[in-house]
Formats: sequence, structure tokens, C-alpha cells
Amino acid sequence: MKKGLILFALPLLWSCANLDYDTSRGIDKEVTLFSDEVSLPIGDIGPITPKNLLDGAGFGDQLKSFVQEDADGYLVMERKASAYSNPCMLVSMNLPDPSKPASVAINDYSANLEFTNLSILEGLGIAPVRQDFVLTAGNPLTEEISFSGKLTLSAKPDGSTPGETILSKEFAQAKAAAENKDNEVLRVELTGGKTACGFKLENATMQVPASVLEKDPLQGWGFFTLDYCYKAFIGLEKDIPVTVPISINDLNLPLGQFQVKEAKICTEVSNEIPISIGIDQVAVMIEQAGEDGKSTIVPSEDISITPGLVVSAGSSGNPTVTPLEIVIKANEGIIPDIRGLRIYLRILAPAGVDDKRLGMKQSVSFNKLRATVSGGITVQGL
Repeated sequence: MKKGLILFALPLLWSCANLDYDTSRGIDKEVTLFSDEVSLPIGDIGPITPKNLLDGAGFGDQLKSFVQEDADGYLVMERKASAYSNPCMLVSMNLPDPSKPASVAINDYSANLEFTNLSILEGLGIAPVRQDFVLTAGNPLTEEISFSGKLTLSAKPDGSTPGETILSKEFAQAKAAAENKDNEVLRVELTGGKTACGFKLENATMQVPASVLEKDPLQGWGFFTLDYCYKAFIGLEKDIPVTVPISINDLNLPLGQFQVKEAKICTEVSNEIPISIGIDQVAVMIEQAGEDGKSTIVPSEDISITPGLVVSAGSSGNPTVTPLEIVIKANEGIIPDIRGLRIYLRILAPAGVDDKRLGMKQSVSFNKLRATVSGGITVQGL
């Protein structure tokens, strides 16, 4: 009998039980995900060219007036002109005997290369790191001829002041091929040192064959010429005393909702510009509501950044690759959503780089940017 009553009462007790438990009381709704590490891809920054850096440093307009870009993209100061030009008819008329080969004297020539803004370059820490001087000859005849003479480059415009000679070089019997306007008869290359401001050609002669007029397809109107091209390649010789801000906009890292106090932004800096780059300051940009209700993007005053890195100089086709880790810490509370970064670069003179020429085809890039949070991220449970 008792056994029957117990079996009968159990369903009644079950049906009378209160099943409306409040499971929210005393339960921590914060959930930690990815307890080891979570990494968010950001993207790449760049390429940043020497022009971007010089413009960012405020020097672009100052250089624009006398520095140009050559066919290979290098920044150069360049001068081209003719040192000698004479028609075949006039040369033939002044020969003692046109039926015999002869040596024709060429008048001495001097020129001011007209680089009047060198002091501006020096003030910016920029200087010629290589100087090329090429003398070319034009031969209109159907037969090879040759040129001889002496070239002098000086640090003074007139090329004659004692003690200011940079280079003096003689050339003898340099060949000029038939019917060719661009025969290279002399090439000199200077690395570093003083900048050439004056050019002088002296004791020059031209060896011509017999019957000059008969060997001129233009019947005396072809021209013998000597032209020169001076090209100074510029590079950085001293540190530039200003920083260049590089902004990363629309980053939109939603770290605020994850309640983290520390995060890292990791990247690889690839540099093929022959300058070193210092990264000592990074500003974290956040969204801030103004008094008018409109939001603006401003640097956070509650976040400390500790990059502290120098990226070594590279060269064209041979970049240096340097890992960069930017540690972001909230001084108080948590890191808010990050809308962007502003990286301040210091432009430093390179050390140990053979080719220091600056070129527009060179660049520095920040590759494979990722935001990393160690120890997981915390979210509010549902």
C-alpha cells in the first residue's frame, strides 16, 4: 500500500516543482575566446617613394626648380650643351690641302654649369653622390674620324681658379664612327667630393680624312660636333632634421569591444631607398565626439606606443627587410576602437651603401600588417 502511494505522489511532486530558475544571477557572462592569440590582418602600406618623403619633409618645392628625374627614374642635376659645331664645308675650306688627311684645331671652350642652388641642397642634407660627364662627337662622314684633347672639371664656374680643379683628363685619338651623331669619346665618373661647376675643353683637335666634302652625304652641310652632358645624381649625405608623418586611414580595428589593454601591430618594412628610416613615434587615431555632436578622428592621449626602430638603407633591386612590432598599451581602461595610425619617420643618411643615388623607382613599404592580441579577447556572453 505504501509503495503504491509513493508511486502515485511522485508525478504530483514533479508537476508542482518550480522550474523558473534565474540563471543570470551569479553567472559571469564574459567569455574569453582564442585564449592563446588572435591575429587580425590589416593589409599593406606603400609604396612610399623618395619624392613622397621629400615632399612630406617640406622640401619638394625647393628641389623642383633644379632637380629633375632622368630616364631611369634617378633624381639628377643635369646640363647638356654643345662645345663645338662646324659644317663640313667650312672645315674643308680651311684645310691647307683638302685632298690630304689633316688635323683640325678646335677652339678652347669653357662653360659654367650654372648650379647656383647648391647651398639649398647642402642645407637640406642632400648632395651629389655621383657625377657623370660624357663627351660625345658627331661625325657626318662616311669614314671614321678621331678626336683628341683635354677635359678639366672644376669647383669654380670658370674652371681656371688654382686649387679648385676636381678632375683633369686627356684623351687621344678617340674614335668617332661614320655617320653617327652620338659617338662617346670620353666618359668620367666621380663619386662624392666637390660638385663640378665649371667645364673646360682645351688643346682639342679632330683628325679628318682626305676629300671631306666627297665623304659628306649632305654635300658639305653635315656637321662635326662635340657635345657634353653633365649629370649629378643626388643622395642624402646628412640626416634631415624633420619628421615625415605617414598616415594609415580607415584602419577600423574594433578592439574596444574586445576589452583588451595591450595589442601589437606587426609588419615587415621593405626598404630599397638608400636612406635609413627611424621610427620613434606612432600616434593611435581614435574617434572622438565633439561638443557639436559630430565625431572627429584624433590622436589618443591614453595610449602609449613603443616602436623604437631604425630600418637599414637598401638599394635599387636589393631591399632590406626589417620586422617591426608596435606595442599598443592602454594607460587606463581598455584600448578603444582604432581608426588609424600615424607613423612619424625620421630620414637618416645611409651607412655602408655603395649606390646612394635616390630614384623614383625605389620605395619603402610596410607589408603584411597584422594586429595581434595575446591571451585571447573577451566578449560579453549572450
